Amino acid sequence: MKIALFGGAFDPPHIGHKVVADSLIQNKIVDEVWFVPVFKHPWADRYGKQQLTDYDARVKMLNLTAESIKNSKKIKVEHFKEVSFTYDTLKYFSERLPQHEFCWVMGSEYLDRFDDFLKGHPRLIDFTFYIYPRAGYQLNESLRKPNMIFLTDMPEVTASSTEIRKLIKEKQPVKKLLLSSVLKFIQENNLYF
Repeated sequence: MKIALFGGAFDPPHIGHKVVADSLIQNKIVDEVWFVPVFKHPWADRYGKQQLTDYDARVKMLNLTAESIKNSKKIKVEHFKEVSFTYDTLKYFSERLPQHEFCWVMGSEYLDRFDDFLKGHPRLIDFTFYIYPRAGYQLNESLRKPNMIFLTDMPEVTASSTEIRKLIKEKQPVKKLLLSSVLKFIQENNLYF
C-alpha cells in the first residue's frame, strides 16, 4: 500500500488540509493519507513555532478533520512523538511497516527550503515527495528535485493556520476556512483567543 505522510503543526487544521488529503485519495495518487502532527517542531525558533497549541487538542481537531473526509477510512492520524524531522518520521514509519511504501506530501511554500532539509538529511532524496500547490508559492521547476512530483492539477490551498489564529484573536470570521466541527472545538476550548 502507498501511504502519504502529511506532517505539520496543524495549529489549527483547516479546510486546505482536508482538500489536500481528499485530493490525494480521490485522484488515486496514494492509497491512504496519514496526518502526522508535529510533537516537537524542529524549526521552532526559525519559523516562530515555539508556542504550539497543546498536542492533544491538535490531534482531536485532526481527528475531526479526518472524519469529515469522504473516504475517511483511508485517512488516519498517526503519532511520532519525537522532534519531527521529516526524514526521521519517514524512516520511523518505513522501518516499522516495511510492507508499505511511504512518501511525503508538502505544500509548495516549502520548495525553497528543501535544500536546507537535504543538508540535514541527504537521504530524503530516497523518498517521493508530492508537492501540493499553495496560493502565492509557485511550483517552481528550478527547485524541483528528482524525487518530487508536482501536483499541478489540484485545487490550490489558500487557507493558512497562522492567518486563522490571527483572525480568531481579532474576532474576525473564519467560518469559510475551518470545518464547522473544528470551529466548534476551538470555541468550546477557548483556543486562539
